[in-house]
Amino acid sequence: MRARARQEARERRTALRRLVVGTALAVVGTAAMVAVTLPMSAAGDAGGSGASGDAGVAARTGVGPSPTADPESAPSSPYAVPPAAADGRGTGADPLTAYEIDRARQAALAGDRPLRMTSEDVRGRDGTPQFLTADLGEGVDEGARSADVFFYDYRDERVVKKTVDLGTGEVVRTASATGVQPAPSAQESREALRLLLASPLGDGLEQDFEAATGQPVGDGDRLAVQGLVYERRGATGPADCDGTHRCVRLFTRVEGGPWIDTRRFVVDLSARTAHRLP
Repeated sequence: MRARARQEARERRTALRRLVVGTALAVVGTAAMVAVTLPMSAAGDAGGSGASGDAGVAARTGVGPSPTADPESAPSSPYAVPPAAADGRGTGADPLTAYEIDRARQAALAGDRPLRMTSEDVRGRDGTPQFLTADLGEGVDEGARSADVFFYDYRDERVVKKTVDLGTGEVVRTASATGVQPAPSAQESREALRLLLASPLGDGLEQDFEAATGQPVGDGDRLAVQGLVYERRGATGPADCDGTHRCVRLFTRVEGGPWIDTRRFVVDLSARTAHRLP
């Protein structure tokens, strides 16, 4: 029985890893589009060369930010699952509605006391697993709708997936895995930008922003930012960015203005440090 249980646990971890990396091509396409769109002379590279520094990017995803979810917001009542509301539900294969996402997030945490009490989010807050996204899941019964809700626990450096039956509000499946890094949420990308600006490596970014706008960058709220997961290859890049830590690269531009090249910088969100690629 123990051997069977261990085998089933390994299979669950493998399945989650496959889900996380299964749609990597979509993010590879996004990264390529950003790299092509970025002018090679985009206001310098925030204090360095304009080289692309593409080596070491691992677009491991499948759980990118949902267009209807607001990663900055928290559920209105964190651990009380609201009743299903007919006017807030989607049908069939429709994308999740904002109501369904909120309901699924609350349900995902309601019955998991360890996750909601001992986890940590991107800002280091205890008892708050970092919400990543929620996607339409496979129906638990014919005609039923479910949601796959993804969190990242910075304390244990693991991805947690909860499948919620949207009709009953019950969690029907749970899986977790370490060593895999889904696409960063908007909140994580914004936090990475804040950490970069707070580090000495952010001086060039500040200078480039002021050169482009004539104004100080401040907290970076006038910068549009997109984050992509970074994983080093070989000996290049920060040692912990081997899938163990949550590391991202940023693509930034002045809102309504030029790109500012930050591609040679890596922010380790787990260690809260910024690094420059060689």
